[in-house]
Amino acid sequence: MLIAAVVTEVVAVLSLVLAFTVNVGSPSTVLATFLGLMIVSVLAATLAFILALTGLIRYSRYGSWFLSVLVVSVLANPVLWLFLIGTFF
Repeated sequence: MLIAAVVTEVVAVLSLVLAFTVNVGSPSTVLATFLGLMIVSVLAATLAFILALTGLIRYSRYGSWFLSVLVVSVLANPVLWLFLIGTFF
């Protein structure tokens, strides 16, 4: 379960980075790519959070690893950043 959570979190972070760096094509293509990658990132970060939370409860001997995946999945979730940007700016 730890490997699945880590791989899912890597997918989430990679798609988040690609959403902001891929700027190829017309403006509508860039927007569609950005929104598609943001959706993938949100879904992957949510799945990684659920896997890490379940693993934290079920496999307590790897608690620190699951806790680190939880922290990264919360901090790398684009919904959190868009909420903070909308609230404070």
